[in-house]
Amino acid sequence: MSTVVDSRTTLVALQGLRSANSDAAKASERLATGLKVNRAGDDPSGLAKATALKAEIASHGQAKKNIGVALGQLGDVTTAVSTILDYLTEMRTLAVAAAGESDSAVRTNYQSQFSELITGIGEAVAATKFAGSSALSGGLITAVQVGINSTLSSKALTFSDASASALGVSALTVGATADASSAIGTIDSAIDTLGGHLARYGGYQKSLESYMDMADASILSKSSQYGEIMNTDLALEATNLAAAKIRQDSATAVLAQANSMNRNIADYLLNGALG
Repeated sequence: MSTVVDSRTTLVALQGLRSANSDAAKASERLATGLKVNRAGDDPSGLAKATALKAEIASHGQAKKNIGVALGQLGDVTTAVSTILDYLTEMRTLAVAAAGESDSAVRTNYQSQFSELITGIGEAVAATKFAGSSALSGGLITAVQVGINSTLSSKALTFSDASASALGVSALTVGATADASSAIGTIDSAIDTLGGHLARYGGYQKSLESYMDMADASILSKSSQYGEIMNTDLALEATNLAAAKIRQDSATAVLAQANSMNRNIADYLLNGALG
């Protein structure tokens, strides 16, 4: 038997209204923020995973910056080595010319140009840096952090001495035909040596580019996972909000009807008592 106060219908309607209000508030918040998880209580385990993913994404981004800087500096190194190879090629040409030249005055001019090219090698070496250190003078061993873990995440780079003395050409002369002829073989050896260095640096560039691609792939994958956890499905939440509003209207209508019925019953009983 229903009573005037706290009828079952009223309690059910109140419970339904509270639930609808909560669902509407949640859907509205998600639509407003664009986030499915706005606080730890929304999805504790999901938020923990998303936090870890966010840290990994940022770390991969930093690794990409490291690689980008290293690639830029490697570009400077390979440009310098290519320039030195050009100098050596010119030196060889001068040596061949001087070896076949009988006029000593002309050979003297060749020697002057030859000496300038040796000086140019020194200038190119002195100007070439990697991570703030001279890359082509005395040799340099360094590493680039290409990953986000503490192990197996660095790429070792070794640079060789490309100075004129290391290449064996610093003391060469072409002022005499015999010296010029002898210089040709030494220059050929230096060109071969430096060509090997250039090939190694090109390999470093390819390797770093591969690490860059892997970092991009990781960022894409982890960003997708992060979005699955954190980002709102706008269509779903719009549907949830519409459904919650319908439930709010229905519960409000039931409460209004229940209250009206209670008043009618109360009036009827009051009138009967007074009648």
